Amino acid sequence: MPMPLRGKSILQTQDPYHTPGYGGFCPQFKYRIGETFGKTTNKLLGEESVASSGRLVLAQIFPDQDQAGRAEATRTVLLQSRDHSWGDQKLVETMVPGYTGFIPRSQHFFGYRYANVCRNSVSDFEFDQRKHQAKQQEMRLIETAQSGGAKGVDPNSLPPLNTKLVTPLKAVADKAAPFVSSSEPPPTVSPYYLANNDDNKKFMSGYTGFVPRSRGQLGLGYPIITSQALNEFTDDTSRQEEVAKQPVVVSQPPAATRDSKKIYPTESGLVPHYTGHIPVQKFRFGETFGNSTQDAMSKTLPPVS
Repeated sequence: MPMPLRGKSILQTQDPYHTPGYGGFCPQFKYRIGETFGKTTNKLLGEESVASSGRLVLAQIFPDQDQAGRAEATRTVLLQSRDHSWGDQKLVETMVPGYTGFIPRSQHFFGYRYANVCRNSVSDFEFDQRKHQAKQQEMRLIETAQSGGAKGVDPNSLPPLNTKLVTPLKAVADKAAPFVSSSEPPPTVSPYYLANNDDNKKFMSGYTGFVPRSRGQLGLGYPIITSQALNEFTDDTSRQEEVAKQPVVVSQPPAATRDSKKIYPTESGLVPHYTGHIPVQKFRFGETFGNSTQDAMSKTLPPVS
């Protein structure tokens, strides 16, 4: 079968054309029907009647022969210098197929013979090592110039630096000045110790710690809930501290008035799910819990027949 230039078969779609799957815009494409994507785009890109920029979207994939030759010469120089500088090496210019050791950068090269893959991988690895060493040397020279130790060094041998960095650095003061921020820093005091009218007396959303008095706050944002809960907790704590500061009275009040809060109310019953003891409650049936526990202390056992 005859082969045209660059080794492309005459049965393949001729250049230029877009590869199937191309998602970019192709003018007049939606008006062409009945041919493959490659043939349709080939005709559209070649027709002068179709408005286009005249430049292809995809660049030419054929390598430059001069550039390829220079790259090959660079690889050869790197590999030969590696052999001479490091002595006996396993990663050499001519690798023998069947070597099972690790070859750096080999995962980035595929589609070639084993020897070519090894050659490209080792040369790429050696190039990166030389580049890293050059950066280290440049940083050492910069450090030497800044510390004032480059007096006997030729300025032309230094890398291109800023003029201010070549001269040794001098301290402008004996001690560093304190840093003053332009913005007000957030308070470092715990929200528990802030005043009730302080805007920072709250916890941000996402805080998973325990917040006292927050269980009874519902239907609001988390910062608002925690702010109200902390204010209530602070008020209760302050009230208890004031009571603790009052003098203790030694005399005992009468028994009838000693307990300020009754366990068994007389006007209403107990709250359902109350788990404390209720006198003779186990003998009562047929009423709700609230009705059966109303004024529980005055109720007695039914007479025994």
